[in-house]
Amino acid sequence: MICPRGSGRCLLSWAFFLTVLTLVLGGLVQAQPPGVPDDSNPGQFFTITEPITNATLEQVRAATRQFVDRSAGVVHGKSPVLVFEFRPGETAPGRSEFGISYDLAYYMMKNLGGAKTTVAYIPEPLKGYAVLAALACDEIVMGSQATLGPITPEDEAPRRDIIGSIRALADTKVRDHDLLLGMVDRTADLRAIRTTDKQIHYVMADNLPEFKKTHQVLEDLPAWEGGQRGVITAQRAREEGFSKLTADNPIEIAKIYKISGRSTADDPTLGQVLRPVRIKIEGPLDIVKKSYLTRRIEQARQEKVNLVFFEFNSEGGIDMPADAIADMIAGIKDMKTVAFINDRAIGVSVLAALACNEIVFKKGAEMGDVRQLVVGRGQVVLLNDGQIKAIANRAANLAEQKGHPVAVARAMVDPDVEVIEATDTKTGAVTQVVAADIQADPARYVNPRVRKSRGDVLTVTADDAISYGLGQVVNEPEDFLALYGLRGKLIRVDGPTWVDTLVTVLTDPIVSWILLFVGLFMLVLELKLPGIGLPAITSALAFLLFFWSHYLSGTADQLEIILFLVGLVCLALELFVFPGFGVFGMSGVLLILTSIVMASHTFVWPTQEYEYRELAYTLIQITVAMVAVGAGAVVIARYFPSLPLFNRLVLKPEPWTGTGLDDAIVKPSLEGYESLAFLIGESGRTTTMLRPSGKARFGDLLLDVTADGYFIEPDSLVEVIDVHGTRVTVKRLGA
Repeated sequence: MICPRGSGRCLLSWAFFLTVLTLVLGGLVQAQPPGVPDDSNPGQFFTITEPITNATLEQVRAATRQFVDRSAGVVHGKSPVLVFEFRPGETAPGRSEFGISYDLAYYMMKNLGGAKTTVAYIPEPLKGYAVLAALACDEIVMGSQATLGPITPEDEAPRRDIIGSIRALADTKVRDHDLLLGMVDRTADLRAIRTTDKQIHYVMADNLPEFKKTHQVLEDLPAWEGGQRGVITAQRAREEGFSKLTADNPIEIAKIYKISGRSTADDPTLGQVLRPVRIKIEGPLDIVKKSYLTRRIEQARQEKVNLVFFEFNSEGGIDMPADAIADMIAGIKDMKTVAFINDRAIGVSVLAALACNEIVFKKGAEMGDVRQLVVGRGQVVLLNDGQIKAIANRAANLAEQKGHPVAVARAMVDPDVEVIEATDTKTGAVTQVVAADIQADPARYVNPRVRKSRGDVLTVTADDAISYGLGQVVNEPEDFLALYGLRGKLIRVDGPTWVDTLVTVLTDPIVSWILLFVGLFMLVLELKLPGIGLPAITSALAFLLFFWSHYLSGTADQLEIILFLVGLVCLALELFVFPGFGVFGMSGVLLILTSIVMASHTFVWPTQEYEYRELAYTLIQITVAMVAVGAGAVVIARYFPSLPLFNRLVLKPEPWTGTGLDDAIVKPSLEGYESLAFLIGESGRTTTMLRPSGKARFGDLLLDVTADGYFIEPDSLVEVIDVHGTRVTVKRLGA
């Protein structure tokens, strides 16, 4: 725009232009989708089990103080929510003593100023002096079947000091004096008065005339329902504002108060010095990985570790080992478990992450996309409908158990699941639910918004983790440690050791085949060439490595090892005690082969497609090994004695000392003998060691013979006791 110098109209035009430009740019800026605010609160559940004791008080003091201090140092600007969950113990409820119960209540009232809110969660009926601790909290949440009171046990009369303490508690927490006194003294006539302002007031009958002077009474009813004096039900507590709301499980509590981390269980690290360890979960989850994690977790437990970080970088794996790993992690009660998604937790590795108490994403990491299995030898198999249903149910179960969003967990597996974000009118919290839940109860969920449509499985990235309510996000590993007050501290990282590496190598299908071949071949070689010993040692070592590696990997157990040893015993009986290839020989071979097949898999009988393929591959592997052993035995029998080095290891028969010069006399031939039965009863001398097979000379005949029992040394006198075809059985005669 060009204007004459000093023109006022030009200045106005420029001002108008700048104003319009500012409004447009401002609109564009406002049109940008706002970032998802993190309105979550740090929080923790603390279980108080009846009866309340001094140990309970000390534990609560240590745990709450440490958690409040830790939250102040880690989550800046946010005070934590403390939820005290009251549970009955093994003894009859209502047995807590007044003194220790009031000490706990006093601590909750006076010493938890650093907390944003204290909440008493009462999922089951609570009575006795333990009620005082619940009343000392800022808010009360009851289960649908829970009741509260009476405070004074049935076998005791109200005490004046207790009544005074109740009045002080009511003043501090702004609760109705007469209602609490009515819960203490069940003989008192407590009335529920409805006034013209539609409010319910609890008034002792003695104070009712004075109350009517200042209030217009519409309705005067007994305070207690069904004659249960001193007891207030969950429904009435909710209707009259005594209880904030009704919740049937801790997960709903976590949603109501927007507790981050979903810490819906006691934290083993609270009140304790942090003893952390990081365990890496890398690569596909298989039976070898399960064995590795079992050893690492047990080692951590022996070292009194109370905080375990599982660092994930896994592309999935096999469903059964992954489920077993998830079950193992979910069952850890003495250590707090945290899944740190350093890169990815894809496929069935999602189950292991959902089994942890908390989930933390590194920036750029992702989790979900359970569409396929990564089976042996790197093969990828798509999930069938049955597997999708089973794994989705398992993921949902783990999520519910650990307080993660169930709908999100199910959507990671099932492409038909539609995730809706809506406001739950029951809890007032924004939550993720499946479309079927909204259809079943449309009045409960309002302001619905589709987060994930049908047609594909869900992959949650770090950018979406907070909005999905799945976990927290950090930029760097050091920020992750800062979440737990460990910034700058060295933490031991447990990865695969040399034992784990060796087990992985030895259980590789090719290496396993080599071990089987060497074991079987050397066993045959020892039987064919008795007296050497080296083949027997090599065979034993090969089989030892095979079963040891499969035992540590979890595919072989005591049963497989016992079957193999029994098979060897049967073969020994066939060779040394009951000559003739019969029942013991066949049984021994079958037992050995069965033990090898069973040791190669976790399943006893295949039920899935890839398991049938694995079984077929193992059978082919064993068949090829046996064919190779047979071929090797033939080659050895023909060429081994003539090799320059090895011919010295073979025991040869003693030289023929006959007087004839004819080759036929020097090496008598068996041609012309239709049967060797005529040798029965004949005696001769061994020319080699019989272990149990070897050679013996009977007159001019040098024969292959088999001892009927123990080994027989060379140059021993023997007698033929049985002949089957060309198989000659001998026994030792006296010297």
